[in-house]
Amino acid sequence: MKKHCLTILSVTFLFCGVSFLQTKSFAQFIIGKTPVGFESEINDFLRQDSVSFPLSGVYLFTGSSTIRKWDNLKNDFDEITVIQRGFGGSTMKALNYYINTIVLPYKPKTIVVYEGDNDLAQGVSPKEFIILCDTFISKVHRKLPETIIYFLSVKPSFARKQQLPLQNELNQQLKKLTKKRKKTNFIDIRPLMYDKKGGLRQDFFESDSLHVNQYCYSVWASYMKTKMGIRK
Repeated sequence: MKKHCLTILSVTFLFCGVSFLQTKSFAQFIIGKTPVGFESEINDFLRQDSVSFPLSGVYLFTGSSTIRKWDNLKNDFDEITVIQRGFGGSTMKALNYYINTIVLPYKPKTIVVYEGDNDLAQGVSPKEFIILCDTFISKVHRKLPETIIYFLSVKPSFARKQQLPLQNELNQQLKKLTKKRKKTNFIDIRPLMYDKKGGLRQDFFESDSLHVNQYCYSVWASYMKTKMGIRK
C-alpha cells in the first residue's frame, strides 16, 4: 500500500513537473501578433536565452538597428560583458512593450539605449518620445533601482537630413530629461559624426546613407567608454 502511494505521488509530481516546464517554455515565446510587431526578432532572443541565459549585472545594449547592426559590439567593449538586444526598425514604444521580455529579466548593471530615429520617421513628436523615455526609466528603476541608464543621442544622417531640426529638439529634451532623473545619462555622439569642416563624415556611413559602418562604431565605442567610466 505504501509503495503504491509512493508510486502515485511520483507520477503526480512528474506530471506536474512536465506541465510546469511545458507552460514555462510555452510562455517564453511570442505567439501571434503584438501591437508593435517584431515578434520574430524577440523570439530569436528568447531562443538564445533558453539555451544560455545571460548572467545578471552585465551591460545591456538595446534599441533599434543602430544597436542590432553593431556587429563588433562585444569586441569594441571587450572590457565588459555585453548583451546585445537591438531589433531593427524598433521604436521607444516597442522597447517599452518588450521591456519585461528583453530588458528587466537580465537584471543589467547598465543599460545603453538607442532609439528615436524611427520614432521621428513615423511621426512621433519629440515631446511624445520623451514621455516614452520617461516611462522606460520609471519601469526600469521600479524593478532595478541601482541600474544606470545611458541614452545615446539620435545621430544625424544623409538619408534623414530633413529630420535634423526635429532630431536637435529631441536630443535637447532628452538631455534635459536625463539631468532630472537619477542614474540616467545622455551621451551625445553627434559631434563625432562631423569632419573638421562641419560636414557629415561620409566614411562613417553604409551605402544606404542611414546606417553607420563598423569604423564609425569603433569611434563611438572609444568615446562612450570615457563617458561611461569603462577602463581596462
